[in-house]
Amino acid sequence: MKQVGLFVKQDPAAQEKADELADWFRARDIEVIRQESFQPRLGLENSRERRVDPEYITCVFVLGGDGTFLSASRWIGDAGVPMIGVKFGDIGFLAEISEDAVFRAAEAVVSRQFAIESRARLKVRIIRNGNPYVEETVLNDVVINKGALARLANIETYIDGHYLTSYRSD
Repeated sequence: MKQVGLFVKQDPAAQEKADELADWFRARDIEVIRQESFQPRLGLENSRERRVDPEYITCVFVLGGDGTFLSASRWIGDAGVPMIGVKFGDIGFLAEISEDAVFRAAEAVVSRQFAIESRARLKVRIIRNGNPYVEETVLNDVVINKGALARLANIETYIDGHYLTSYRSD
């Protein structure tokens, strides 16, 4: 194992546990890549900046709730890096490990005693005036907001590259 990622909610308890977990990994000569939770900005250039290199990261520990887990999924993108959710938020359907079990989970990762559960993901592409505006791979769902200006959106839906339907919405 060369590197492990920590994706951390902006919360004092999660930050403190992330510090402890980082020290734990470093004591075992494992490099830690840490990313603080953030709100993604729109734009293709930002999407490319946030990707990680899966060749070197064994897994990412996500310390937070489901919102943090979804943000971490966007950060990882298509890299295929396994994620372990450690619940610190109010809702934890995606984060399966409790805060007090984080070091047992870390030991399992280091000793490679874990199984990977695949989850379906969605690729979202927003095109404005015929040009790509945003392209993201997401977990769970996509929310489309109209923003400050109310206007009609034309939405085309594809599954595995096959056209499904089109609809207009405001």
